[in-house]
Amino acid sequence: MGREDDGIKDIEKELNKLARKKVRAAKSAVSAGAQIYAAGLEKNTPRGRSDQDPHKTHMRDNVVFSKPKEDGEIYSNVGYGKETASRLHFSNFGTIKQRPQHFVERTVNEYTAAVLQKVQEVYRREMGL
Repeated sequence: MGREDDGIKDIEKELNKLARKKVRAAKSAVSAGAQIYAAGLEKNTPRGRSDQDPHKTHMRDNVVFSKPKEDGEIYSNVGYGKETASRLHFSNFGTIKQRPQHFVERTVNEYTAAVLQKVQEVYRREMGL
């Protein structure tokens, strides 16, 4: 009778270990995908005119991504820092006098396949599949 309890405890212990490993692998995979997407966003973001205020940070130089977060699902935010995020709308969607450049949408379209492939690769490697 005592051995059956030990067997169930061992199975439960291994399942808990596997669950923690799954979360760790998912966070690692999401982080790798966020790095690729951030690099693509940096590449596709227009530079802007050089005659503007030299103290302003260019959006291209201010692409950031967060650590993986867990809120029902595991995700990471990719975007621009506080200094430049407010200007994103004007460049990406345009104004009355400026044509929209749609570089965020272009980045999503160009890098979705590469990000998914990298996420799968890292997840499989971390899980030992």
